[in-house]
Amino acid sequence: MAINPLPLIRRVVTTHDDSGAAKVWIDEEVENKAPPGFSDGVSFGLAWTTNTSPADCQTPVDGKDLPIGELANTEGSVVRYVDMPPGHVSPMHRTLTLDYGFVLFGSVELSLPDGSRTPVKPGDLVVQRGTDHAWVNASETEWARMVYVLLPSKPIVVDGNELPPKSIHT
Repeated sequence: MAINPLPLIRRVVTTHDDSGAAKVWIDEEVENKAPPGFSDGVSFGLAWTTNTSPADCQTPVDGKDLPIGELANTEGSVVRYVDMPPGHVSPMHRTLTLDYGFVLFGSVELSLPDGSRTPVKPGDLVVQRGTDHAWVNASETEWARMVYVLLPSKPIVVDGNELPPKSIHT
């Protein structure tokens, strides 16, 4: 397994003190972990999640400690970093979410079931609207990092049929 050369992820979370003044509550590095079943070096860093929408900005609970589903939260938001080693190809999957995916380092390709691949580079944004997709790091040498913001969506219905989610573990 290749060693990830990308910089550690830092999250800074603010809150209010007892008088209502803004202050930094959390300032720490985000733990990066391999998702179950993956051994090629890909890692996920969960930075924050909410379990309601609109969010409760007064909860004393650290958002990274809230339970979520496999990738998303059906009631709130998820912010996750994904580091992909050279040659990584994710399984084709679908979440029932609206995803904002930003490329921070390297470049990746958005792969769709029709075989199309759309290259995205640092600064690019992919708005993923509940469709089947996979991510490919086609580089032979360069790691890639994306950050995703996932928000719950209404079910996707095509021709009267509701499309189910597809796990990254199948």
